[in-house]
Amino acid sequence: MIKAKYEIEKVFIIIVGANSGIGQALIKQLVEAKASVFGIDIQKETRTTTSKTYQYFTANPLDKDDLVKVIQNIEEETAQINGLVNLSGTITQFKTIANISFEEWNETYDISFKSCFNACKAFIPLMNNSSNPSIVNMSSGLAFIGQKNYGPYSAAKAAVISFSKTLAAELAPEIRVNTVAPGAVDTNFIYKEDGSTRFDKEVYKGLVPLGTMAKAEEIGSVILFLLSDGASHITGQCIHVNGGAGMH
Repeated sequence: MIKAKYEIEKVFIIIVGANSGIGQALIKQLVEAKASVFGIDIQKETRTTTSKTYQYFTANPLDKDDLVKVIQNIEEETAQINGLVNLSGTITQFKTIANISFEEWNETYDISFKSCFNACKAFIPLMNNSSNPSIVNMSSGLAFIGQKNYGPYSAAKAAVISFSKTLAAELAPEIRVNTVAPGAVDTNFIYKEDGSTRFDKEVYKGLVPLGTMAKAEEIGSVILFLLSDGASHITGQCIHVNGGAGMH
């Protein structure tokens, strides 16, 4: 098997949503690729051990004041950011559009889209004049299908794609912007509080031509590629990682 290795030594990467399953996998991959990483999430404690090359900041990406404080801390370490990855997304209320409240819709939509918008607004100035800077925003396969009870999440992740394309056009040629749209990934996102899954994993895998559910590391590898010089001619794209479940 051919294994691609993308070296991104001596670069600084920000990950918003660092405590997610994909975030934790990506941090490990970036540190192994000799990058310096700043993780941001709303929880007080990091789920990944900090080190000389990984620092964690507690911040709510919906709070602009929180982001300003993070910027001040980052600027003490470096004047230039080479990569920004926005992973934030959530859904806690699985209701039809007819039954979901305005407040419930906004909670999911804001975390799943507005956090991405806010982070881009806040951190893009730090990316100006960096070496081949790249933004990777997390969308979802649910942005492309009509799945009942996922209304605000699907809408938010569709907005991430449209927003990213606009941003790619506006920031070219200096900064590249792409999105990743995974199918189901075996992380905490697909599990209920009692440990059961939100859907039948075996039935899902039966619908996937490659026959498996994605691992967090497999999504992280695609993000790592998009951050690297290997993707220097890719911008404005949405990369699907779903084992062939949806072929676009």
